[in-house]
Amino acid sequence: MTGDFVTHDIYGKFRDKVAKVVGKIQSKHGTFACLGNHDYGIGSVFRMNRKDMLYRLIDGFEACGVKMLRNESTAIEIDGKSLWLVGLGDLWAKDFHPEKAFADVPKDFPVITLAHNPETAMHLDSYPADVCLSGHTHGTRTKFEPSPGWKLQKRNFHAGFYKVGKQKLYVNRGLGRLGQFLFSVRPEITVFTLK
Repeated sequence: MTGDFVTHDIYGKFRDKVAKVVGKIQSKHGTFACLGNHDYGIGSVFRMNRKDMLYRLIDGFEACGVKMLRNESTAIEIDGKSLWLVGLGDLWAKDFHPEKAFADVPKDFPVITLAHNPETAMHLDSYPADVCLSGHTHGTRTKFEPSPGWKLQKRNFHAGFYKVGKQKLYVNRGLGRLGQFLFSVRPEITVFTLK
């Protein structure tokens, strides 16, 4: 899962609830996630962090059996072969540290990277990232750039498959945030079959 589990959860009211819901997902090899910009708290929109809220979300996920990968990696064994998962902190929240996340990943093993913001893929050329799974866009083609003046820009990656350097990128539309009402974008749960 690629983040933004809560939105504008100023008082942390929904963090425990979302961890319990996500913790019900069953998977033979485990459930893994990374953080999205909204998970850091409303302050992340304005380039500030509320670490107490962030750790409350991470601890809640871990207590429910979901491994939160925040600039770290892990390997899972499937039919006697290793598949590496790398989870990155969010780019906008200034918690993006690929050098730390990929430090233990050996060469010549398949790697799936979880990175909330698809723009992250443009920063991974020197790392062994075969596939990057992202979200963030909710399927919309434009974005507000959080900078002085807050301007509207076209996204490089909004939904579906892309080729970025040597890696494949998939941007999931997610389950929605105002969803069809505002953006006319259908929610999605993506299933990949690895061979």
